[in-house]
Amino acid sequence: MMPVRILFVKESQSWPRASGHDVHGYGMMDALIARGHSVSLATVVAPSPLALEGLNLTSQHDLTTAPGGSTNPSLTRLQRKFADYYGVKSEWFAGLKFALHHQPVDAVVIVARHLLPLLAVVKRAARIWYPADDPAWHHLSRVKLRERRTWSELRPAVINGLYERSYRSCFDRVWVVSPADRTALRLLTGCRKVDLVSNGVDAEYFRPARVEQSATSCAFWGRLDFGPNEEALDWFLRRVWPTVVNRTPTANLSVFGFNPTERIRALAQSPGVSLHANLPDLREEVQKRQVVVLPFVTGGGIKNKLLEAAALGMPIVSTRWALSGAKGKPPVRVARDAEQWSTSLANLWSNPLTRAELGSAARRWVLTHHTWDAAARAAESALIQMQDARRSRP
Repeated sequence: MMPVRILFVKESQSWPRASGHDVHGYGMMDALIARGHSVSLATVVAPSPLALEGLNLTSQHDLTTAPGGSTNPSLTRLQRKFADYYGVKSEWFAGLKFALHHQPVDAVVIVARHLLPLLAVVKRAARIWYPADDPAWHHLSRVKLRERRTWSELRPAVINGLYERSYRSCFDRVWVVSPADRTALRLLTGCRKVDLVSNGVDAEYFRPARVEQSATSCAFWGRLDFGPNEEALDWFLRRVWPTVVNRTPTANLSVFGFNPTERIRALAQSPGVSLHANLPDLREEVQKRQVVVLPFVTGGGIKNKLLEAAALGMPIVSTRWALSGAKGKPPVRVARDAEQWSTSLANLWSNPLTRAELGSAARRWVLTHHTWDAAARAAESALIQMQDARRSRP
């Protein structure tokens, strides 16, 4: 196909890439560039050189510095309320409009939830929303009818659902990473053109290394102010970990991640648990542990840490929830209750050959099913459909 000119729009592109938006935003841009497309980036917050290292961008734009300072796009009353609710500023509309005037593109890709209103100023390019996982479904997945404390998630679920529906006229397609998110977006927005564009992993960056490992050790990582990560650790350390330690008294869990909340810091006081906050590069530290644990009980989308652990060649024990959106059949040990977790971990800790075989199989799986090139091909297919549809219009 002919190269496509694509402008990605994000609030920021941060380093280290601790959030899902930073991971899939960078990965998709890099893969589309590698496939010969022209990719530009517009942000509200100027990215650091490290955040863009390796990206051969055609151009880069600051949404806050357009001449004239502001613009008022044509929005409905409800759309305007949501734009104000999410803090979208008038100068950002002007910044995007200015960038498009000086550099025509074929497609604009919004990589965020709250920047969706900016698509209102896009008139001549295809308009794509790339949330990866659906915000409304994300909150709804955390609601458990028997647990009153989770009922507060209903409000943001409803708000996000109304928000997505109100802006339906502003986007042509949506890119999501799992069938559950696709179903949710179709129901909530009425948009039928929702593409499955699964996340990938940089298998060169996350590659196995020879390091000495600690006995009876396991690791968990992620942004530690993110609800599903907090809930995974809360469930694991309260419901599972005491059984694990009772069976294997020397068991130790290392928790890595940015911005740990007070809840996480309190949980990290559990016997055998250590917290390692704000470590920029965790690859070597993770591989010093023998097993990766993914005890997720809520959340949508796909777990980037599943792909990263597999690329590192680590044996993985997880809940079924952690495998949401994964393609193929991930070679991981699945555990439901404390006894199954305790047994799976004890067996892996005592059997180095099984750990090695499971880790090798995990890396083969992720290299087959979750490369960024495969994700870019899926996105490319959607772009081709949009170009063909535009050519066929009278």
